Amino acid sequence: MSASRTFLDLLYRQIVRAIALGTLVLALISFGLTSVVFLVTANLFTGVTMAIAFATSLGCGLTLVLLADKRPFWQAILPFGIAIIVCEIAIAVWLPELRLATAPFLAVVILLAGLNGQRTFTIGAMVACIVVVIAIVALGPESETSVIPIHLLRFLQASSLAALLIAVWAFLDQVMSAQMRALQLADQRTQEAENARQTAETARVEIERRAAEQQRLLDLVAELELPILPIDDHVLLAPLVGNLDSRRAEQLRSRILEMVAAKRAHTVIIDITGITLIDTAVARALIDTAAAIRLLGARTIISGIRPAVAQTLVHLNAGLDEIVTAPNPEAALALARRSVAA
Repeated sequence: MSASRTFLDLLYRQIVRAIALGTLVLALISFGLTSVVFLVTANLFTGVTMAIAFATSLGCGLTLVLLADKRPFWQAILPFGIAIIVCEIAIAVWLPELRLATAPFLAVVILLAGLNGQRTFTIGAMVACIVVVIAIVALGPESETSVIPIHLLRFLQASSLAALLIAVWAFLDQVMSAQMRALQLADQRTQEAENARQTAETARVEIERRAAEQQRLLDLVAELELPILPIDDHVLLAPLVGNLDSRRAEQLRSRILEMVAAKRAHTVIIDITGITLIDTAVARALIDTAAAIRLLGARTIISGIRPAVAQTLVHLNAGLDEIVTAPNPEAALALARRSVAA
């Protein structure tokens, strides 16, 4: 919302800058021409026109300066609006014949105030313009002696109305152009957001695929790290190699219990010939694993126990009565077969 507001504020500043710059150019040209005529004729009408052109130039110049200085929008358009109101009052006082033709130019002040986007500021500008219009129309003299030739008066009235129509058209054209650019920007941002969403969705799918592949590899590593092999009818062999820590002991227990339930095994041979070291925690985990296997209706045979491991198991002195041992996997398998035959 803040970015959209900033973009619209930038567009409205460009609109006011274009209008103020165009009006400034016209006012300076008018001021230059009327100055030359005033120096030649010293006519009051020419002098008033020159003063109005000067006031308009001053208001437009201040607006351009404030816009360039990045002042708040309402401060930037204030000199322009005040210049229009002052010119209307000057025309009503010194050139009453043109007051009805130029009074509608106060609508430009309301249009400029509306660009600020603040309801209170716009209402204030509208009330001020209404008061000025009432003062110009209702409080003006009823009978006037025209100091302007009739043909010049009609030309000025027609020119004022035509200029007003052109000003309103230019203003609305700029506003519509700004709105179209804002819509194009919104469409562009929407497309960019959709592209970003699609990119994120593609990245999410790729991340999920990689996560699944990584999990598959982890499962494969776990299976290779702790292989459990069916070697006979309802007999499983779990050869352990390397260092058996608490993590591997927990994984071993989970995988053995799953395989016992899946294969309906009656004997599990755990061969620890390749285990270099077993501490007290791991030995306790092996005993708990044997107890869990027994709860599933199977028994455990541990083969390849080394002297150091035997001492660790003896120090625990818990659950040893339920553990059957064998010197190697072949002897353990023969023992399992004899048990089944018996």
